[in-house]
Amino acid sequence: MVNHQRKIFYPIVFLLISLLTRPVLAEDPKPGVIYDIQCGCFSDPLNSARFAERLQELGLAWYNIPSEPCTRFIVDVNVDWLGISYFINDHVEFMDAFLVKNHWDVPFPELKNSPPIPSKDLFTKVMAPYMQKQYKFGYYNPERRSMKDERAIFYTKTIYEAAEYYQIDPFLLFALGNFESYFSNILGDLNRLKRKVPDPAQGIFQILRSTARFIYDDMKRQGLPHAPETFPSDLINYPEAQIYFAAHYLSELHKEHNGNRYMALLFYNARSKPNYHYPRKVMRFYEQAMNYFFKSMGQPNPIKPLMIEAAKHSREQNQHQPEWIPSQ
Repeated sequence: MVNHQRKIFYPIVFLLISLLTRPVLAEDPKPGVIYDIQCGCFSDPLNSARFAERLQELGLAWYNIPSEPCTRFIVDVNVDWLGISYFINDHVEFMDAFLVKNHWDVPFPELKNSPPIPSKDLFTKVMAPYMQKQYKFGYYNPERRSMKDERAIFYTKTIYEAAEYYQIDPFLLFALGNFESYFSNILGDLNRLKRKVPDPAQGIFQILRSTARFIYDDMKRQGLPHAPETFPSDLINYPEAQIYFAAHYLSELHKEHNGNRYMALLFYNARSKPNYHYPRKVMRFYEQAMNYFFKSMGQPNPIKPLMIEAAKHSREQNQHQPEWIPSQ
């Protein structure tokens, strides 16, 4: 009887506390409006990393928003104004949590277990023909030109080597180039040139010239290899550097955002005006690449059960979370 009373009493207390102490909602919580929950705010990188690990252990989908004086950690739970009480009742360690605006619906929770990574030779053998197919039928190739075998092998092999060097998923780096340009070594953002803003996006990974300069200087500062002797202002003529620049930048963004690949992708695309649809689109290419690889091997995609398990666990944490099923 006492336990039953506590189950009723504690959620009510937590709800009252959260409503009285919330500091960031611009308006009072309203029925029918969906919110997320802020669970922490840390200025210290070490504490931020530990907190991110804890959220991943709990299987919670989360994102963060850099702000002064700390970085806000927000759990993507999509709850109504009453949901905070149930969330805290299930996660007593987050008693100080409160409702915030639903900024973003992340694609799905981070995986606890990483998918298996094939050898470089096998990855190159399988994914080079896939790259050629993506290039030929891609958006930026209306003439349906073909990519030569040598180029496809070089690109694919270098993507694997760069991903291996920076300890990131080669399928993710592959998917990033696939989404950005369909592996077309092009000069993008021509409208910038028309406005006489000389900062075009360049190459397979569509890296802005200003961003390329930042990456180059950072690689030189850290004494890292794979950067040309002098800054390549025309990155299109340096395909290997393009790939290592993208891998370096994505790796640094992973570190900056405590291993959250969706945050890394979000800020890879833009820092000032985040496009919250961007990570989801890249991850679709990621899943398609994984599907192709393992189908070619005559094996099921091992990441699908991990994604389904992660999404299922997230739904168990929050009944308001919409169901997500990987594509076939």
